[in-house]
Amino acid sequence: MLIKNVVVSVFLIFSLGACMEPTYDSGKLKVIEVTDHDFKINGESAVTVIVGHANVAEYSFSLRKSDLKKGRLLQSVSDSNPNVRADGTFFSEYYVQSKDHDTRASIEIVEIDPVEKIARIAVGAKLVNLKNEDYKELEITVLELTGQNLEHLLNEVKM
Repeated sequence: MLIKNVVVSVFLIFSLGACMEPTYDSGKLKVIEVTDHDFKINGESAVTVIVGHANVAEYSFSLRKSDLKKGRLLQSVSDSNPNVRADGTFFSEYYVQSKDHDTRASIEIVEIDPVEKIARIAVGAKLVNLKNEDYKELEITVLELTGQNLEHLLNEVKM
């Protein structure tokens, strides 16, 4: 009887441990970082928004700071728009836009509210790994930027 109680107790302890949720939301795409270093796209100050799951960077989207206006939609089909950049890294494999492949990138500035200290952007991409022609696709996803990420997004870069 004692062995039965011990076995049941051990089983219950492991069962409860398995039911506990992780400390991060691995299923939700989120902003990992917004760059705060100086760089340009076509001669204009630019910013990169890095997104991923569970604090692992997967996609990055770059755009000119002059395009940071509510309602602005930037799209690139087969790397046709030099003012919007997207790439991705998955398990050390690099994915890009390509003029020679069916790729696309989209960034929409849904909202920028410096008073409420929030911005929302919608991003999406279909990228290709040029080594093996494998594709990664991110459906259009709306992301919120707050705190330091919002500050980096809105900071004026002096060059």
